[in-house]
Amino acid sequence: MRRFAMIALTLTLTLAMSLGAPISQAADAVQQQDYGKHIYDSKCAACHGVDGKGNGPFATNLVKKPSDLTMIAKNNKGVVPVMALEALIDGREEAFFHGTREMPVWGQELRAEAGSNWPAYMGVPFNPEVFVRGRIMALIDYIGRIQEK
Repeated sequence: MRRFAMIALTLTLTLAMSLGAPISQAADAVQQQDYGKHIYDSKCAACHGVDGKGNGPFATNLVKKPSDLTMIAKNNKGVVPVMALEALIDGREEAFFHGTREMPVWGQELRAEAGSNWPAYMGVPFNPEVFVRGRIMALIDYIGRIQEK
């Protein structure tokens, strides 16, 4: 059920970002772009590595080795804890399993990106929280897809 919700959210966001385009073009955009991977590559790969194993180029500079993101489901009885990951990535709530907060508070950065630059989209008032949550969910969806079996 949660996976379906994440897929539906990702598809909804993709379609919303391509407003005005014909449905077939929007379907092509879904196949060509992976927003979760794009966010991962730009925000997470430096520490967690391109493969998600915690071996990124900045990992050696950190006191605590970054988590192996490919083992999340295996370490949680086959389940990716979506709400816990959302809280950790967003950063407004301290995530109990992460220990000390060495990881950046990405929600704050995403809110800054969405803030004053996007007060309205096509004349419709824009809520930055929707943008932030959508990007975090796209990222979690990608992390779910790189899990080891």
